[in-house]
Amino acid sequence: MNRFEDSEMSREDTAERPVEQAPKSGDGSRSQTSSRKRSQVNPASLGLARGCKPVRKIAKKSRRISRPGIFASTKTLNGRAVRTESILEMEGLAHIEVNSAYVRVAPQPHRLTFHVEAADGSTAVHTYVPDVAVETRDGEIIVVDFKWSWLRQRDSWADVEPVIRTAYALDHGVTYRVLTEEHLLVEPRRTNVAIMLMHRPMVADPAAITAVRSAIAELGLPRSVGDLRSASGLSQDGPTDRAFSAMIELAIAGEIRIEMSRPFGDESLVSQGARQ
Repeated sequence: MNRFEDSEMSREDTAERPVEQAPKSGDGSRSQTSSRKRSQVNPASLGLARGCKPVRKIAKKSRRISRPGIFASTKTLNGRAVRTESILEMEGLAHIEVNSAYVRVAPQPHRLTFHVEAADGSTAVHTYVPDVAVETRDGEIIVVDFKWSWLRQRDSWADVEPVIRTAYALDHGVTYRVLTEEHLLVEPRRTNVAIMLMHRPMVADPAAITAVRSAIAELGLPRSVGDLRSASGLSQDGPTDRAFSAMIELAIAGEIRIEMSRPFGDESLVSQGARQ
């Protein structure tokens, strides 16, 4: 069967798409009737169980216009880095990595098989492999695709996306989201996320964590980054800022929250995190 592909510069990947393009009705729309067939996912765990592996291998090189890369995530089930296919996917994984709400991520996690019925009664079978499946701290599972907005607006994708979303919601009880550059490349959040990744230490610094926690206990929250640094007694040595690095670690763990609406600096507000 022919593979339904997104041939684009934007997504920059070779991600598997529905194996067939569903037939269109006379007005160019697709409809799902009350007799819709239930979709299937393989594996049933959506790829978030121990022992699961990516269902599609990402090539190290591609003849298509792509940007293969490797993202070192600490949230994968096997502890391995994620092989990516696009710049936007790298950006998306970075946001997931520093957000304490997300505890596990599985790349190329499962294959969704679903059916689309056209107005003339014909049915096409599609398969689709999303970019990632994510589990939140509350146990919710979210299936995510990273896609440039101009590609998302193309008819070939715009017609299929709501069908995929419905299949996940009705048949598997999970949320499906498509994130574009309008979500991921917004400043100053994008730069702040990059800074958070840069400040993750190669090795643990428990002394700095203890000093910052003591500063928080002394001053209370909310307080500024500068205030907490001063109270921690940890000095800044050029690019090395143990106090701020410790704050980043606590923020990623969900213990505190650092203001993301403006560029990080001494005036950035630190408040209580979701995990206390």
